[in-house]
Formats: sequence, C-alpha cells, structure tokens
Amino acid sequence: MWQATAIGLGNIIGAGIFVLAGTVIYDSGPGAVLAFIVTGALAATVALNSAELSSKIVSHGGLYSFTKETLGEQLGFIVGWLRAISYAIATAAVALGFSSYALSAFGVYSVWAELFCAAALIAVATALNYIGVKAVADAEQALVVISIAGLLLFIVASLIYGKFTPERFMPVAPKGIGSIISAASLAFFAYSGFNTVATLTPEVKDGQRNVPRAIVLSLLVSTVLYILVVIGMLALMPWNMYTISADPLAIALAYSRAPDIILYIVDAVAIVATVTVTLSLIVAGSRTVLQMSDDGLLPSFLGRTEKDSPRPGTLAIGALAVVSLFLGNIQYVALASNFGVIFSYALTGISVVIIRKRHVPGKFESPLFPYIQVLSIVLSGVVMYALGFQALYMGVISIIIGMIVHAIYREASSIDARRRQR
Repeated sequence: MWQATAIGLGNIIGAGIFVLAGTVIYDSGPGAVLAFIVTGALAATVALNSAELSSKIVSHGGLYSFTKETLGEQLGFIVGWLRAISYAIATAAVALGFSSYALSAFGVYSVWAELFCAAALIAVATALNYIGVKAVADAEQALVVISIAGLLLFIVASLIYGKFTPERFMPVAPKGIGSIISAASLAFFAYSGFNTVATLTPEVKDGQRNVPRAIVLSLLVSTVLYILVVIGMLALMPWNMYTISADPLAIALAYSRAPDIILYIVDAVAIVATVTVTLSLIVAGSRTVLQMSDDGLLPSFLGRTEKDSPRPGTLAIGALAVVSLFLGNIQYVALASNFGVIFSYALTGISVVIIRKRHVPGKFESPLFPYIQVLSIVLSGVVMYALGFQALYMGVISIIIGMIVHAIYREASSIDARRRQR
C-alpha cells in the first residue's frame, strides 16, 4: 500500500504545485485558497469513485476499464484513447518543465538544449519503467519523501518569514467569483495524478483493499500540503505581486528575504518533483495501453509483459512522449488532453451508479451514495466549462478521431477474424 501511495503522491506532487500555484494566485488573488479547496473537493469525489471502482473492477486499465465495463466498449475506447494521449503529452510537458528548471540553474538558455534534456529524462524514466514497476516504486518512495520535505520546508519558512495579516488575505475575490472558478479549473491539474494508482490494482498486494486506501491517502496528504502552501505564499508576498512565472515559490521566498539556501532547496525539490511525475505518468500510460491490448482494442504485441513491466506499452508511451516534444504548439494538444482528463473523471460517477445497481462485490464503497457521485459529475462539468471553448473544441475533435480509429480497427479485426475462419 505504501509503495502504491508513493506512486500516487509522485504523480500528484509534481511541477504543478511548484509552477501553477503562482498563476492561480495571479488569476484569483486570495481566492486561490478557495480555488484549491474547490478542486480538492472535486478530486476527493473522483478519488472516492475511483477507489470503489478499483476494488470492484480489477484491471490495469484504470479509468478506461471502469468506463468499458460499465458504459460499453466504444465509450471505453474513447476514454482509453484520451487517457493514453494525455499521459504521453503530460509526460512531455513535465519533462520540458524539468529541463527548463535544470538548465536555468546553470544559466543555459537554448531551445535545443531544453528539448535534448527533456528527451533524456523521458528516456531514463522509460528505461526505469522498462526494468519494472518495483524499480519505479522504490525510486518513487525516495523521491516523494524529498518532494514532501521540500514543501514542508516552504510551509515552515512561510511561518517564520511570512506576514499573517488580514490585508494579505483580503479581499477574498478581488477579480470576482468567476475568477475563482476559472482558477479552480487550472488548480485542478495539480491534483490530477491520483488515478495513476488505479492502474496498479493487479500488481498491488491485496489490491482490492490497498489500492482504494492508497488513492484516498495520497489525495488527502497532497490536498493538505497544497492548501498550506498557497496560504504560505499569500503570507510571504502580497497577492497582487504574483505574475505568471515558472518558480513562484522561490520568488515569494526571495521577496520575504528568506535565506538563499531555502530558495535553492525549493528549486532543487521542484526538479525532483518533475522526475517523480515523469516516472508515474509512464507507469499509468503503459498500463492503459496494456489493458486496451488485452481487451483486443489495440494490437496484441502491445500487451506483452516481462517480469513486472508491460515493455512494448512502456516503449510506446515513451516514444509518443518524445514525439510530443516536437509538436510545436503543445498548448493546443494539451487543451485536448485536459478535456480528456475531466471528461473521464465525470464518467466515474456514472460508473459507480451502474456498478451499484449490478451489485458487484468489492472491498470498498464510497460513502454518501449517490450524493458524492452527483457532486463529482456536476463539479467536473463546471471545471470542463471553465476550460474554455478552445479546450472543448479540441476535446470534441479528439473524441471524433478516437471514434473513427475505433471503428477502423474493429472493422479490420473483424475482416481478419473472418479470413482465419475460412
């Protein structure tokens, strides 16, 4: 359970909190605390849904398998399609964040150096995943301790050097309530990694019991840390001085004249956090591909496993991540990725309702049924709307392409099956 929790925390506590928190404050002022609370509530509802589903549907596929088993193959394929794309693109984006942090520490500013450094990280993370999930889990346990320690150091520094006065936290919504909702849609992606654990149920000891625990525990720890970090940022520096920057935590510490050593440590931890996320994203992506292959929705060679690694699937996600580095405007593709994440989360509430009606046994059930499920669907809809028209447009295009790919592959498989019968 603790290794599964470490992988979950490794995917949650990543570059998101180190980078996005400053932008959330820039967008909503002191309302950033509310934005993180709202997104924490949404993440909690989805986590409870996923915990129940992972205890009743034992599979490598995570959200893909939950959707396929409850809502049908076609919708399941679309979710798997969107998730696989989002894992690969997120891996590329996080690797770029790693290279940006690492190269800036040495005063190097080169697009090609940044791409090379990002590709190198993806290669190393893919190689570690290729060795096996046990190797990844061992690495994540050590790296996650460093990430949490770095955030705790920042929180303690904010208590020492920050100013906890009313003006630092007022007015609550200087840019209107709408800005808090918009900021919440951005803050949500600092939480979104907890579902990685759901892809590991078959590989975790007593997975039907321990995976739900790991999902809830990893989300609980990260939520508390996130809210304390945002409060600390507001105490260290006035909200109206935040801008869109890559290292807002270090800027806040510098403003409050915290010792330079603390700034260096926080920046170093941000680099470590990007490594943990890269590792766990490839874990989840490769297992989604593995399950889709096992279900006959992707070529069979992608379903081969050796030791404790789906090696072809791992190489496929790693290769797609490297290709994503060279897409040019990765922002547009990321919008489709973000839509796919929220879309799949919204379906978890529906899946829980269906599986309850089927009376499928399991070792965990979400409390407050069906209110938690309704809340997860409503909040997912709000966040999806807040992403904006561009994200919805890109998301719909991705779904249509997924439907076409599914239809073509299914038809090709059917023709091949008929030829074999002859």
